[in-house]
Amino acid sequence: MTASDQSLYTKPFILAAVANFLFFSNLNAYTLLPLYIQQLGGREGQIGTIMAMYSVAAILCQLGAGPLIDRFGRKPFILLGAILTIGVSVTFVFSAQLGWHFYLLRFLQGAAFAAFMTSNLTLLADLAPAGRRAEAVGVFGVSGLVTIALAPAIGEMVLRGYGFRVLFAGTVLLGVGTLAVCLATEVPAPMAVEAPRRLGPGFWRTFMPVIVSSFQFGLANSIVFVFLPPFARYVGLPRIAPFYIVYTLMAVAVRFLGGRLADRLERRQVILPSMIGLSIGVLLFSVLQSTWMLVLIAFINGTAHGFVYPATSAMAFDRAPSGARGRALAVFNTAVLAGVTTGAVGFGWFVELVGYRPGFVALGLVLALGAGVFWRKR
Repeated sequence: MTASDQSLYTKPFILAAVANFLFFSNLNAYTLLPLYIQQLGGREGQIGTIMAMYSVAAILCQLGAGPLIDRFGRKPFILLGAILTIGVSVTFVFSAQLGWHFYLLRFLQGAAFAAFMTSNLTLLADLAPAGRRAEAVGVFGVSGLVTIALAPAIGEMVLRGYGFRVLFAGTVLLGVGTLAVCLATEVPAPMAVEAPRRLGPGFWRTFMPVIVSSFQFGLANSIVFVFLPPFARYVGLPRIAPFYIVYTLMAVAVRFLGGRLADRLERRQVILPSMIGLSIGVLLFSVLQSTWMLVLIAFINGTAHGFVYPATSAMAFDRAPSGARGRALAVFNTAVLAGVTTGAVGFGWFVELVGYRPGFVALGLVLALGAGVFWRKR
């Protein structure tokens, strides 16, 4: 049987996808956390900094987690991520005043992401047939993508009816469900055994296009997941759920096609147009005034997301050396989070100085410049 004929849908793959769905349902419910910070008196700069602590922690923890995952296996770190999400969610239930602990809680959420995402993505790289890697990322990623729409949409309904405390209590249940599925997942023993290998200068030259694309992807996502809720309220839009629903539908639909294209074409042929699409989507935020425009931006950004992430992930898998796969994929995730952190912190304080709309123009141009840098890399 050739690699392209091997089934993706093994029991470990399915259980990993279910755990991924529950884990990211928990995390994406906190897309609404900026509204709670606003309710408690926080400003844009505070919102951006608190939300960015997630990415700061993930960056710091990712690079340390990679070698440990290579050495001790995937499952211990998947379990650690699930346990941390439960602890953070329980604490948010009882957090009624804005204080330093919000920064700490977001930091711990980032640590949970680093442990869970790096180990789960490394497991996926182990499970995926070499000739179907981009397709595997696309299919697997649907389990997390659908939570982008479901978590904020359901979260908004919960907020209207019951308030933030019940919303946070719901995330506790999601964390417990994640832990239960992870405990039931059997990771094949050979996947935890790899000969240690250093990441030398040759690796960094080869991996640079992955880093550039990943950083750009994270930078664009910082707008979607940090600043859209307060900006939509500033513009006067009644709901943001339509954005996340359309964004997710397009990203899910395109991932199946996008993954297959990236396996059949050269990865760069899929990534570059998608990066340009992300820059156009962010630029359009500068003229956002109505729900139909919000839906159009969601269509563009969701489509670009659906193509760029599977293709970049597959490129990372391709260029990750045997014996250092966990470390290489930790670098990939770190680059994404570095983009998110740069956008969350920098954009938050920048818009306090110049306003939202000029800020979106500036960030859109930065993304366009990044696409040009990627085009020059090999």
